[in-house]
Amino acid sequence: MRVDPLKLTGDELVSYLEDHREEFNGNGDAICMAAGYSIEAEDGSRKCNFTAFVEAVSNSNAVKNQQNS
Repeated sequence: MRVDPLKLTGDELVSYLEDHREEFNGNGDAICMAAGYSIEAEDGSRKCNFTAFVEAVSNSNAVKNQQNS
């Protein structure tokens, strides 16, 4: 599997999710991939790299600050 090298991280990722979540109509896979967290399978299909996506969101300062409030 190949992982996309271009992806949003940290607070930039959280801001993107906040700004664009309505555009994806609840399609978590689509917003995950749009933020750069997709993986390409051997057959060429793409899907959300959910583990990396959740880890990146969890590691953002915005989420850490919210958890500490």
